[in-house]
Amino acid sequence: MVDDENELDREIRNLSEQLTDEKVDAIARRLGLRPDEQPKRSDEAVNCSFCGKASSEVGSMVTNGAGAHICRKCLAAFSQG
Repeated sequence: MVDDENELDREIRNLSEQLTDEKVDAIARRLGLRPDEQPKRSDEAVNCSFCGKASSEVGSMVTNGAGAHICRKCLAAFSQG
């Protein structure tokens, strides 16, 4: 099972590196954000609401303006769902 998890982590990392800002925004909208919760790029020092990693580690995140932040890696993982 550990090998499967490591392989999945590698695949997610590869996918996340390929995401453009436009794709990140499209994925965030598909995750169910209401029209009034337009995704925005956030460069402030925050942690991902899903994996807990700091923005200093994973880069800019998407925020819905209501306090939730999501990094590219988590966006890629959830879009594969």
